Amino acid sequence: MEPYNKQKKITLISILSIFGIFLMNQIIFLLQRFKDTFPPKNSHEYSWRFGNIFYTKQGKGTPILLIHTLDSGSSSLEFCQLVKPLSKKHTVYVLDLLGCGRSEKPKISYTGYMYVQLINDFIKDIIGQKTDVIVSGNSCSFAIQACSMEKEQFHKLLLINPQNMASASRFPTKCRNLLKYLLESPIIGTSIYNIMHSTPMIHHRFFKKYFQNPSDVQKSYMEEYYKNAHRGGTRAKYLYACQSGGYMNSSLVYALQNIDQSIYLAISQNIPDAQNTLEQYQVLNPSIEGCYLKHTLYLPHLENPQSLLDLCKIFF
Repeated sequence: MEPYNKQKKITLISILSIFGIFLMNQIIFLLQRFKDTFPPKNSHEYSWRFGNIFYTKQGKGTPILLIHTLDSGSSSLEFCQLVKPLSKKHTVYVLDLLGCGRSEKPKISYTGYMYVQLINDFIKDIIGQKTDVIVSGNSCSFAIQACSMEKEQFHKLLLINPQNMASASRFPTKCRNLLKYLLESPIIGTSIYNIMHSTPMIHHRFFKKYFQNPSDVQKSYMEEYYKNAHRGGTRAKYLYACQSGGYMNSSLVYALQNIDQSIYLAISQNIPDAQNTLEQYQVLNPSIEGCYLKHTLYLPHLENPQSLLDLCKIFF
């Protein structure tokens, strides 16, 4: 009887542990729901076929669409320092990509092509005319492909720290597919997601990756990033799972060679392969111009917004 009782205890402890982890995950998302704030002024909602898209509209003049980098915690907050100055001469649209910020976070497989469709549909349905685009990070590839597919909707593109060609074209492997399914699992996947988007991990990203100067990091940026990563409950993890699985990657060779719009690359000098990245784009499309931004890392539009505003005055 003793081995049987011991086995029962182990089983009971295992069940209670699993339930405890499940409960803790739910509490993390529930607490964030109570802390959520009201949407900002000038906010709107675009009813798109895969989910509702949150966006803001401000100013008058020729349209500019601002698109943030694709990350579970990212949102239109990235461009908070650029919107007001740009809105003096332009109608500025800033959206939260599907699965990010205040936009809907459906339980689907997120792909790069889906975001290409979103950008083109948003310009067509909401903006309704030829548009300038400022886009950041890994979302640059979506804007490039969207422009290649529907050139008549785009005017000029300003790309901030686009992905290196090598990393942008890494397609999913069996191992990465297994990682995706693991991250989508109810308990283990949600736990990993919450660990990777915990307050210490978010602080680490801002101080070590996003900003070069820690003194420039504002507490409100990190708090908003945490909120965005936990809005929508456990559905927030599906974008992260698809990104980890490599579902956003695609080759940009044809798209870049097919574009005849003006393209300008603004690359932070201190990020890895900065010079190589600019050269890769210019080899595929010699008309592309670019410059290096000093004293910033991956979010120069938050860390040194004036450098981007100076570029906008020249480029747009």
